[in-house]
Amino acid sequence: PVGDPMVRQAQRFVNSVYGDRIGMTVEENGRTGWSVMHALTRALQWELGITALSDNFGPTTLSTLTSRYPVLNRSTVPSEDFCRIIQAALYCKGYRGGVFVAEADVGGTVIGHFEGVYGSGVEAGVLDLKTDMGVVDTDPGGGLTPKVFKGLLTMDAYVTVGSGTEAVRAVQQWLNGRYLDRRDFFVIPCDGRHSRDVAKSLLLAIQYE
Repeated sequence: PVGDPMVRQAQRFVNSVYGDRIGMTVEENGRTGWSVMHALTRALQWELGITALSDNFGPTTLSTLTSRYPVLNRSTVPSEDFCRIIQAALYCKGYRGGVFVAEADVGGTVIGHFEGVYGSGVEAGVLDLKTDMGVVDTDPGGGLTPKVFKGLLTMDAYVTVGSGTEAVRAVQQWLNGRYLDRRDFFVIPCDGRHSRDVAKSLLLAIQYE
């Protein structure tokens, strides 16, 4: 088998449950990428009752999510499939995504489903994500808030990548932690690499201050 088995399960999930609903399917190759993030974004929009589905987690998605579920956790997640979107996204992002229930082994390929429960495994994955983003002090605990959800459904990295440095990553995390509650600020990558995102965020920070 090619790729990460849990990413492949995420791809299988979004295809089987949402393929007809969102008007797209993704290749079940076990490799994360923008296609699966776009599919999961559309699945979230479908669950929120948004009719004009888009690859973009834009203002409508953010405002609808914020008004209905300002914090997603074990007591507020509205359905098992809604929770499975979160589980799938966490696994695609390289974080713990909670319980996967294996049902059968078909030719060396495990068939099963994500549990659909916002349990301790999902909480731990979200907490790790928020720690890497630098927002855990201002957004503590294992609940998933809308802007963090938006960041989860991207291919941005929150760990040092390639030529990135810990010094730049520390700046990125600090910016996220200090300004995420501002209306026009969104989670930026914490990959240790200086970029347009970092420069734009520093400009916003100067304006806020």
